Amino acid sequence: MRLTDEFTLPQVSPDRAYERLLDLQTVATCVPGGEVEAPDQEGTYPGRVTVKLGPMKFSYAGTVRIAERDPESRTAVIEGAGKASGGSERARVRSVMEVIPEGDGSRVRLTTDLEIKGRAAQMGAGIIKGVSGRMVKQVAECL
Repeated sequence: MRLTDEFTLPQVSPDRAYERLLDLQTVATCVPGGEVEAPDQEGTYPGRVTVKLGPMKFSYAGTVRIAERDPESRTAVIEGAGKASGGSERARVRSVMEVIPEGDGSRVRLTTDLEIKGRAAQMGAGIIKGVSGRMVKQVAECL
């Protein structure tokens, strides 16, 4: 499933926004139900996220990493994977981030490929896109 989101960070320069968004531990504090620990030597961060989809709640444990980064164009690829405890729930995410100058601030574009397996996948694209959009909005407000 492909998700696209955009948000603005008024009065935050593109370079500052880019660096801040690549600080995964800081960003994780803005994700409701999210938590990221210190990275290992390869730059992979262990973490957890709890997501409520409709009447169901899923807690995933896994990893996230910055797979690619280009400070000149202010783009990055962030990849993550997780598994819910006690079940066959699995999720993979690959998100391409672009930070673009806008007025006296920045516009952030996210194009995310999300793969979900298990009961969460049965919730339907509409519910998943709605929850994802709300999470992105909360992160933008927090930042």
